[in-house]
Amino acid sequence: MAGEPQDGGKMFLVDSHFQKMARRTGGVTRDQAMENAQMAVDKIKMGFGDWLEGELEPLLAQLRKGSSASAGDVTWAETAIIHARQIRDVGTTMGFELVTFITNNLCEILEAIIAGAPHRNEMIDCHVDALLLAKQEQYRHLRPEQLPELSSGLRRVLEAANSPAGGTLKE
Repeated sequence: MAGEPQDGGKMFLVDSHFQKMARRTGGVTRDQAMENAQMAVDKIKMGFGDWLEGELEPLLAQLRKGSSASAGDVTWAETAIIHARQIRDVGTTMGFELVTFITNNLCEILEAIIAGAPHRNEMIDCHVDALLLAKQEQYRHLRPEQLPELSSGLRRVLEAANSPAGGTLKE
């Protein structure tokens, strides 16, 4: 701390409950805590495929609703983005980097639609197809750079979705 405040007040440190608990004797070492955490993540990874299936179901249902929704109705997108974010937020931790990449793009498209961008079914369908591919056993542990054509194509679709030109792809 840099000394006394200019208004004559006194500064003092508060020893919070958390700080006391962190300094107490006993507990596990940092290395043991890291090892325990890694074991817990590894255990969760075993069931991630089932969790992903369960999360994709409501996501895809909402995206189907969006394909027939009236202009200006974004309630489907607001619900779909919740599921897409959940998948995106844990995908890489579970070793599904490609799934994370695709759902991140899908989140950006949904955010743009919620913000008023035109809804283009083919852009969403493209990402859904990629997501269904990425969850398959032979693709699920690949990184986006290992599939450069797919990754660059999805990036171009995302750029088109976010462009002020109304979402047209340019070759």
